[in-house]
Amino acid sequence: MSGNITVRKCDSKDESAFVKLNLDFMREAMAENPYWTSLKAPTEQEFNDIFKEALSMPEHILIFVAETDGKVVGYANTWTAYSIWSRGKALTIDDLYIALPYRRRGIGEKMVECLIEFAEKNGYRRVQLHAELNNDKAHSLYRKLGFDGEGMMFFMKTIEIQE
Repeated sequence: MSGNITVRKCDSKDESAFVKLNLDFMREAMAENPYWTSLKAPTEQEFNDIFKEALSMPEHILIFVAETDGKVVGYANTWTAYSIWSRGKALTIDDLYIALPYRRRGIGEKMVECLIEFAEKNGYRRVQLHAELNNDKAHSLYRKLGFDGEGMMFFMKTIEIQE
């Protein structure tokens, strides 16, 4: 476990840390899973723009950061959906990333626990997430925190925006 771990909502002062962590995450994901190489990785400037856009839509997207000893070392992108099955809001953890030197220190676990607590305090009926089939460490963490692996597949189709 790392010393002082703080999980909080991301704000504009976190932009450079968020962009760096996202670029690191994309490089790792593309190296580990051939699927992601089919997508065009955003440039640093595009990530800056994406960050600003995400912060402008808190009713849809919330970004949380994990800090240890005052340094942002991880993040979680979340979004809200209305679940008819759950009869209310569902918080989806879309991305959860901890910088490589800070892994296996309890930061990811603390972050997910804080997201669950946020959901409970804010009227969500369910927290859901997805993980790559070969990400056994993530599967282990999520099961440890009470998530059930469901027999579902995540399908995605990329839509090219005409500008």
